[in-house]
Amino acid sequence: MQTKTPTQLSPLKNAIANVALVLVSSAITYLVLELIFFRLMLPHLPLQYRVYLPDRADFFLQISKSQYIPKDYIALVGDSYAQGMGDWLLSLGYKSSKPYHSADVIYEALNRDVASLGRARSGSAEAMVLRVARIFDDPYCYLFPDIPPPKRFLVYFFEGNDIEDNVELIQHYVRPTASAPLAPQLDAFLQNQYAATSTWRCHGHLGDTIWKMIQYHIRFGLHPDGSYNVGPVPPINQIIVKGTPTNARELGGGAMVMNDKQLEDGVLVYDRSLAWFQRRFRGVPITLVYIPAPGAIYRYPTPDVMSAEYYDPNEQPRIGHPHLTPGHKFPASAIYASSQKICERIRAVSLAHGIGFIDTRPAWRKASAHVPLHGPRDWGHPNEAGYRLLGNLVATRIDEPAKDACDDAWQE
Repeated sequence: MQTKTPTQLSPLKNAIANVALVLVSSAITYLVLELIFFRLMLPHLPLQYRVYLPDRADFFLQISKSQYIPKDYIALVGDSYAQGMGDWLLSLGYKSSKPYHSADVIYEALNRDVASLGRARSGSAEAMVLRVARIFDDPYCYLFPDIPPPKRFLVYFFEGNDIEDNVELIQHYVRPTASAPLAPQLDAFLQNQYAATSTWRCHGHLGDTIWKMIQYHIRFGLHPDGSYNVGPVPPINQIIVKGTPTNARELGGGAMVMNDKQLEDGVLVYDRSLAWFQRRFRGVPITLVYIPAPGAIYRYPTPDVMSAEYYDPNEQPRIGHPHLTPGHKFPASAIYASSQKICERIRAVSLAHGIGFIDTRPAWRKASAHVPLHGPRDWGHPNEAGYRLLGNLVATRIDEPAKDACDDAWQE
């Protein structure tokens, strides 16, 4: 057997040493850059760069507060409605350096700091456990100052897809054992998966920022002008506004194809997520703000409504949209009935946990008779009129011990 001489081994050793040197140098450079960017540059970063930032960094640059680290602030928890997606933001070219959603309206009305923890496609578990843990529960991360707990939480529950997101969580992530009770399995998943912290997560923020910059400029170009050209709204649906049929796009309902067992499972995810959330923030008041699906707030000249895409737990995942079913017509009366059923179940769980409950549906329905509260481009989220309605309603009731009944009446 022939052995290699020291001369033959030296090129291999040199190559390994060079690779190791490059890796160590790159790691040190990355650590220095992330420290400089987030600790030194972030407080002075122009607000138009918020679009590139990861969630924890974005918390500090929101304009609905008076200082970098808010004090005695109100925190919004939820999905894209708490995040502020919709035509108001679209009209600004996705630049969140100007007022664009309910957090800004509440801040303007009360002159109290407001910070949103909302993120699109967040069901109850993502909103109240995953997002909260990633923003508040990472003590290792030296890149950001400590975030104090808020003075009050407002949890936005959106009936349009929160139940669907919760059922999807059970089916595709929790995957419970049918022979055991679901509640303890949910508790274990939330604690061990969504609430788990990682010392490595802190070092992903700079990479996340760079990746978001690339994505944004691929989508909008290097010099997005923020133009907002809206053509005629196709007559997919018609809503009654000022007594006149008005064109609208697809309008979502809540849990339209869920059976009673699936609905109860979705409510149970809300229940267990709220239980974890209350333990994490003992003593901080919480109010549930119940927000209706767009399809549940309008009157129609026809008996049926063309829905938006929805999650159907009874169908197999498909390529392209793995868990979404294209919209089809539902009776408007069925959309109203589903809204009432979900509201009553979420209200019962909320009051059982001792938190406040605000049913915003009467205000949406009354206002929708006079002006569209969604669209004209995005009919799944509020426009400026919708967010101003939501923000002002919450601002007027934020400190009261609200225990609204689910009011299904229409104020014509």
